[in-house]
Amino acid sequence: MAAVLLLAGCTVDAQPPQPPPKLTTPPPSRVEGEPVDFAGFRLVMSTSPASVLDPATGATTPLPGAPGGDRVNEVLRVGKFPVVLSAARCGPSCLEPSEVFVYGDPKNQPWRLGKARSVAPSADETGVWVIRDDGDDLCRLQYVSLLGAERDRGRPASCTTAVRQEIPKGLLITVNSGTASAEDVLIDPATGRAVHQFPRVLAITKDRLLLAELTRFSVLDLRNDQRTPLERPVANGTPGPVVPSRDGYKVAVLFGDPAWAGTATQAADVWVLALDTLTWTHAPAMPIATPLKQVALEWTEDDALVLTTDVVASWRLDRPQWTVVKTPLPAERSSQVVTIPQG
Repeated sequence: MAAVLLLAGCTVDAQPPQPPPKLTTPPPSRVEGEPVDFAGFRLVMSTSPASVLDPATGATTPLPGAPGGDRVNEVLRVGKFPVVLSAARCGPSCLEPSEVFVYGDPKNQPWRLGKARSVAPSADETGVWVIRDDGDDLCRLQYVSLLGAERDRGRPASCTTAVRQEIPKGLLITVNSGTASAEDVLIDPATGRAVHQFPRVLAITKDRLLLAELTRFSVLDLRNDQRTPLERPVANGTPGPVVPSRDGYKVAVLFGDPAWAGTATQAADVWVLALDTLTWTHAPAMPIATPLKQVALEWTEDDALVLTTDVVASWRLDRPQWTVVKTPLPAERSSQVVTIPQG
């Protein structure tokens, strides 16, 4: 797709935060905070099969209807509902299109949305955009409601396109996903016309894009196309995952360092960016030493940031420390969780 020219706009330099003092000893191996027995939420986790964890009891229960066996599972949230993508292997580095399941209640059987190569929430959170596989290297972009109703057959799309998130301004996709030539494009899903195009979009909310530059970030305000440069809060570490809050006013960014201070220690450092003021808040007790593939971030409905490592922790920005539930987590899991209310 051809990129479109960005509208010119004034930029305002944001004040960079003061980085934390350089560490001379390894960071602690777990999150420090106030121990609690009740988290107030459950976690849908990308285990195999996909499961739900109750931090209060430590019980992990497979989701009904979730396929077992040697599969690769992903979880994402669409509004208040967890959606599970479960793909069978077709080779050592090959995956079949995923079976897509929507859970209105994790205790009950899910709705099936068929197979898809990629899935992303719609702007109104009542459905999803999917990349369907039609065979013979032919795919299409299609909208499907959470109850399984198809709006129409959709439009042709590349099978290497990944859908990420729809907002009122358009649908964010990644062209040539998983390759060195990947580009992030905001398109009009009805026509396929490109609205904005960038090498890497870290996060998208209703009004803003967080963009990765060569050595820093920038924030594009979609209301006026004003692009503002933003310094990173730390010099080391690679950003990702980047998770917007449910109200869209802030994003949590995990900076991962796979070789802390030149050692074999992996370290995670969590910061929260307020998108209206472009100011950073450093999460308490950071950084920590932890396997990066098992670190996940998510927001609850009542605006608490949840971190899962070897424990489950939650934190509100107006509080000085995490609350920590020291419950065992499944050893085989990926860096994706969805919070749902305690029930």
